[in-house]
Amino acid sequence: MLSPDMRLGQRYRLASRIAVGGMGEVWRAEDTVLEREVAVKALLPSLLNEPGFAKRFAAEAKTVAALSHPNVVNVHDYGEAELPSGDTTAYLVMEYVDGTSLHDMISQRGRIDPAQMMPIVAAVADALQHAHDHGVIHRDIKPGNILIRSSDGRAVLTDFGIARSGASGDLTQTGAVMGTASYIAPEQAEGTGVLPASDMYSLGVVAFHGLTGKRPFDAENPIELALHHVRTPAPPLPPDLPPGVRAFVERAMSKNPAHRFSTGTDMASAARAALTARPPTSVMPNMQQLPQGAGVVGMGGPTAAVAEPQPGPQPPPGPQPGRIDLGSPPPAPSGGGVNKSLVAALVGIVALVLVGGMVWLVLQNSGDEDPEGGSSDNTETSEVTDETTEDATEPSPQPSENQTADDRESPGHGCLDPAACRR
Repeated sequence: MLSPDMRLGQRYRLASRIAVGGMGEVWRAEDTVLEREVAVKALLPSLLNEPGFAKRFAAEAKTVAALSHPNVVNVHDYGEAELPSGDTTAYLVMEYVDGTSLHDMISQRGRIDPAQMMPIVAAVADALQHAHDHGVIHRDIKPGNILIRSSDGRAVLTDFGIARSGASGDLTQTGAVMGTASYIAPEQAEGTGVLPASDMYSLGVVAFHGLTGKRPFDAENPIELALHHVRTPAPPLPPDLPPGVRAFVERAMSKNPAHRFSTGTDMASAARAALTARPPTSVMPNMQQLPQGAGVVGMGGPTAAVAEPQPGPQPPPGPQPGRIDLGSPPPAPSGGGVNKSLVAALVGIVALVLVGGMVWLVLQNSGDEDPEGGSSDNTETSEVTDETTEDATEPSPQPSENQTADDRESPGHGCLDPAACRR
């Protein structure tokens, strides 16, 4: 279709072919007007025969040309040109990036070290955030569309808008479309809609490919491959990867878009922190940061409580069994005056005496008879019901008719049972 020294639009002279894909060819070319090196992507003439394709592609090329970000390839021009064969092609003129693609890097090295791979992923996520802010969804995130500059190692995302314009293409098409199916998001494969989160899923698959040296799914045709992304759980990552990196890829490749990263900025931040981040596997605090003795309960003592402390007698100084030492500072030395320990001991003795007296009074009032024969201080009379009399071990004789209620229930005699009093 294209050949060296061919000029497109009477301005861009083709020099050498860089890549061939299912939608066209990419050439290194010279801008003869501005005298600079550029990259030209010329689309297949057959694509222009699709109804409305040329118009959509031109509109999206203008949108992509408005993007300006360090990790997004710059778009300089768009045009249509007639080929010597009589066909017409549409072409996009972009910044030429002197470097290599991530696809070639993976092919040469196999697995890429996480310390090098995660910064690349973070840079692409930043580029996606910029594109999404301008309403552009890439739809074709794959290693072949990520370029690494030779000068500074910076990652640059290219081919914006191309895959979006060709989304109506058939998945059975070979070449680049097959590569797209290897990184396609589940909702994109199902045809339910493409979201910014779809780009993040594809970037997660790119991270999986770079970190492991292989794609998560393989199949004999693009349709089966796309269905794997919809139905098949991703295989586990190698255990030698940092746990934060594994957690990052697993979240990016979630089947549910709502479970992925909310924005490209969040994804970029997580990618940069993944090398040192720890997965949320435990909520236990670091014991080395706790005060000495914190949380240690003596054998047989009470467990730690969270109730507010109640005022009461202070225990004497020194270790107390069952207490929790929280590492509080020692009390300040006491000055002259009454010994506080002696006062506390006296208060405790008085409390014990009062409690013992109360217990003794309760026992006296609850018995059937007063062993000491003393009088009770209780001024209220107790009403003995028929049910109480029937429950007694020995039924009491019925009182005489001449006996009054006062004779039967007189508190002054020290007993409540008349029969016991007569005995």
